[in-house]
Amino acid sequence: MEMLDQPKRNLLLLAGLLLVVISVLSSCTMITEQDFLALNDRVVALNARVSDLESALDKKLSQDVESKIEPIRANQAEMMAELDGVKEQIQSLSGRVEENSLLIRRSVEKDTTTQDMIKAELAELTKRVESLEAELKAMRQPSALQPSMKPGTGAAPGPEVVSPSPEKPAVITEKDSYDHAMALFKEGKYEEAIASFKDFLQKYPTSDLADNAQFWIGESYMAMKQYEKAILAYQEVIKKYPDGNKVPGAMLKQALAFYEIRDKVSARLLLKKIIRKYPNSNEATIAAAKLKITR
Repeated sequence: MEMLDQPKRNLLLLAGLLLVVISVLSSCTMITEQDFLALNDRVVALNARVSDLESALDKKLSQDVESKIEPIRANQAEMMAELDGVKEQIQSLSGRVEENSLLIRRSVEKDTTTQDMIKAELAELTKRVESLEAELKAMRQPSALQPSMKPGTGAAPGPEVVSPSPEKPAVITEKDSYDHAMALFKEGKYEEAIASFKDFLQKYPTSDLADNAQFWIGESYMAMKQYEKAILAYQEVIKKYPDGNKVPGAMLKQALAFYEIRDKVSARLLLKKIIRKYPNSNEATIAAAKLKITR
């Protein structure tokens, strides 16, 4: 404000001086050339002073404005830089969001496809087992009626023969029956072992060894390379004794039997199921190794 008042005072001083000069000129009838030149020089000097003051004022105003604008410009430049940074971050985040959305969609589609494949494979496996069960049932049916007993010839009866009293048979325990069947299996008499294990299951259906007996029936069929029957025997272990300790082994052997009949889809499905249901078992370790070598 002080810089603005000073030029105004100078202009007022100059105006007053001019009035004085005019008054002097008007009151004097004669003025010398020297006086006129002096006054003219004085006017020129005052004009120069006014010009200098105006220039100084303009410069000061420009400096003040510039000094006030410069921080604004710097702040604005900083804000623009930050804005550009935010825009880049938004673009980067948008790209990542879009990429993640695409990955999620693909993952969901893949999971859905995998689930559908597993369901289809399970359905196919169920059909296969049912078909084998039907074949086994058909094989068990008698092919012809048993011949009836021939009537007697009508010969006169001979003298009555008194036979000695038979000795009482030794009592065969549950353990004896199971051990006998196992002995037949170890001797390689697989047909007889199967019959003995089935007899054991018929006599002792609720025995703690029932699941073992059924499992060894499957092992006997495997030893004879009757893989379809082995699959059905192992399925009985899984179905009838789901809480027994032979289920993981039965599933593993069932998978190996499927490999033998070249049904790799069912075999791999069973191996994956073992790993999923019994991850800490020896059967899971074997299943994982089998999957690696049969890709």
